[in-house]
Amino acid sequence: MICKEIKYYLNDYADGFLINEIREEIRSHLDRCPNCKNYYFDVIAVFKEAGSFPKKKTSLQDFRKLINEKPRGNKNKKTSLKILSINQLDNYLLTGKRTRKFILKKQYKKSGWFFAGAVITAIILGITLGILYHSQPTSASWSVDNLAGLPVIGSEELPGHGKIEPGEWLQTDAVSRARLNIGTLGQVDVQPNSKIKLIEARQNEYRILLNEGRIHAVIWDSPCLFIVETPSATAIDLGCIYTLEVNKDGSGLLKVISGCVALQSVGSKSLIPADAICKTEKGFGAGIPYFNDATDEFKAALNDFDLGKEKNSALSILINKSRKKDALSLWHLLSRVENNEREKTFGRLADLVEIPAGVTSEGIINGNKEMMGVL
Repeated sequence: MICKEIKYYLNDYADGFLINEIREEIRSHLDRCPNCKNYYFDVIAVFKEAGSFPKKKTSLQDFRKLINEKPRGNKNKKTSLKILSINQLDNYLLTGKRTRKFILKKQYKKSGWFFAGAVITAIILGITLGILYHSQPTSASWSVDNLAGLPVIGSEELPGHGKIEPGEWLQTDAVSRARLNIGTLGQVDVQPNSKIKLIEARQNEYRILLNEGRIHAVIWDSPCLFIVETPSATAIDLGCIYTLEVNKDGSGLLKVISGCVALQSVGSKSLIPADAICKTEKGFGAGIPYFNDATDEFKAALNDFDLGKEKNSALSILINKSRKKDALSLWHLLSRVENNEREKTFGRLADLVEIPAGVTSEGIINGNKEMMGVL
């Protein structure tokens, strides 16, 4: 990742929300990039000073009240200072023990009022922009930033910043990347060799078509608003961070980093939580999700089952070789097998996890939707 992308993820990095693979990449970058390291120190300093602010959604009136109140703590109180390295900071933040004051460099020793004012200003600015955004007529276009190379919108190259209208295509070649800014909803990074189309851009629906290539989506607003169509399935965000890849043959692969994503296709629906993966195939739709640390044998059996290859032997492997963590896959299997197979699948699921009260084997076998919902 380049510096611009590293800085984009630093808030989540400091809060411990990213998977280990991305954390390691960011940590390695911070160790060799003084500019990003200093930026990270700024983020940490603000986090420390803003630690007493409420994290829940707050009304504008509440924020006005907050501005008129003095920040917590005694500014004359002496605090112990500690200098931390990047690795120490990373471990410190992940433990959740954020009670000790520390300083990183002398130039960051600002007063509490300075940082509190900066944080409150940023909050009010964000709320104001949000109010202005939602009070304006719906924009039919999204802004687009060039991250690398020369992406193309329609027939025009994008040297820096531009916009995409509904019905237009955005394409990247082997060395270009772009970022879609979806109002207050989130951002989508379009990776090299990708082709997407903006279908809908309304306040209650943001829809694109990923015809080929790979995107990385970070959605922080209300769930079920951002939708990605592909040749084999449709991804619906449920408040999440994820990557979605589509191959030339229309097949796809969804990896969820945070939150949850729903994959829908004709006759099937899958719910993919954080750290889980789901394949899609043109003509077959959304597959059965699984966690990445599942055994190769288990993954191969899932693939055979999804594609209808030797389903009986594949199901036998899935039932007999499943771990407790594979309950995710077994739950999805229940709606895709017949009565006798459903009984065996439910029996294995009951061996691995606690079944909620009121959910019976008979009800699951008969396809009781209420019990399936509770389960």
